Amino acid sequence: MTNLNDLSMGCRTIATKLILSLLLCCFGFQLMAQQAVSISDGTVEYDKRQLPSLRLPLQAPVDAVYDPWQDFWEDRYDVDIDRSDKDGDDISYLAEQVSLPKLSSKNFDFYSNVSGGETNATVSIALAFSDTDIVGRDNHADTYAAARAVLEEFSTYFYTRYFDERIDATREALEDVRDDSASASKDAEKAREKIEKYEDKIEKLRRKIEDLRDDVGDELETADEKAKRVRDLEAELEQLQRSRKNFVG
Repeated sequence: MTNLNDLSMGCRTIATKLILSLLLCCFGFQLMAQQAVSISDGTVEYDKRQLPSLRLPLQAPVDAVYDPWQDFWEDRYDVDIDRSDKDGDDISYLAEQVSLPKLSSKNFDFYSNVSGGETNATVSIALAFSDTDIVGRDNHADTYAAARAVLEEFSTYFYTRYFDERIDATREALEDVRDDSASASKDAEKAREKIEKYEDKIEKLRRKIEDLRDDVGDELETADEKAKRVRDLEAELEQLQRSRKNFVG
């Protein structure tokens, strides 16, 4: 009984935590959506070259960014960026001779890097028309601004996917816990019904035992009285026999 109650209570506690987690996910997404995308100038290293780049910080584990980064370019722009190098949690990507009019009328090589740790990640991108013609704020302002806009687009894409996946996972877990809780509640109710049934049987048996004790007690008392009567009659018979012998011989 205690174990079933504990299980039911435990399921309810987990369900409450999952609901809070779901609400925090929603709140976190709304908060991040309200914050301005913070894109800064920086550099990205590729083949031991430091290339001018745009940097996008993300408030998420780095391992949650790898796949969305590749999927974004494939889904939105049909651009296949290949993983070209890995150094710990840092992964570099390369797409050569990319044709993407949204960024430039000319083909370009697209360099990118995803780095970070357990709580934060950074996406860096660089574009180059040639080994000596690297896109920067000053020399290719329009392409540079368009690349910044694409990073902003990825930020929305990533956070939407990231929180949607977490919300869906939390909802699924919540449904599982609710099912377990309902099952535990049903099991607890069945157990309570059985316990009440057995307690009723025990009470009936207790009353029957008391009745039997009363009946046996009466019979035992009657038996004792009869035994005493037999002894008394036997003693009286013996006395009469002795008296007869004294008078009759």
